[in-house]
Amino acid sequence: MQSMSYFSAVEAAGGIPLGIPPLPEDSLRVLYEMCDALLLPGGMDLDPATYGAGPGPEGEVHPELDRTEMLLTGWARRDRLPLLGICRGAQMLTVALGGTLWRDLPTESGAVGHGGTEGEPTRHHDIEITPGSRLHALLGPGPLPVNSRHHQATRTTGENLRVSAQAPDGTPEAIEAAGPDEDWFALAVQWHPEELPADHPTGSLRLVEGLLRATRETPRLVATP
Repeated sequence: MQSMSYFSAVEAAGGIPLGIPPLPEDSLRVLYEMCDALLLPGGMDLDPATYGAGPGPEGEVHPELDRTEMLLTGWARRDRLPLLGICRGAQMLTVALGGTLWRDLPTESGAVGHGGTEGEPTRHHDIEITPGSRLHALLGPGPLPVNSRHHQATRTTGENLRVSAQAPDGTPEAIEAAGPDEDWFALAVQWHPEELPADHPTGSLRLVEGLLRATRETPRLVATP
């Protein structure tokens, strides 16, 4: 079950959240077509098989959830449905568009201080935002503080994605659509804005408001798998 903080963030920004569980494709499509935007929330690790990696230091995985979110992300890209990813959602956007992940930051990339391992508390660090990016337009220039609780991150960006924020150690902290997909509002961040105060500079309000502004019609429902 997803944290209520995602649903509260959507409501606070003026949308109506709709939770979508893993379902057969036909049923999933029915719910998808009701929605004006897609929010991919945080959660467990992606199955390494989704990006061609062998067994590694993953935590809990849920292949059916991976399948559901891969379908939803593919449909959103095709239809230019606005998409916002949070933590695992950033990793899903990366993988759905053909990118790969650092399966475990401390052991594979040497990056530490991002949290996300069992028993480790939430960490905090600054991010630098890429000038001219969609994220820059929403949040302004960095450095800005974020909360951090992830042991995985984008290693190679997927097709038509660019990194739009980085941690001091170079770990990607946000990705967004670029190039031929520039007209698609697809933005994903590694931190947890839904857990920050509404007036926090990297909190959820400005991000989700940006998602809703990008909808083609008055926003009604936001899917949160």
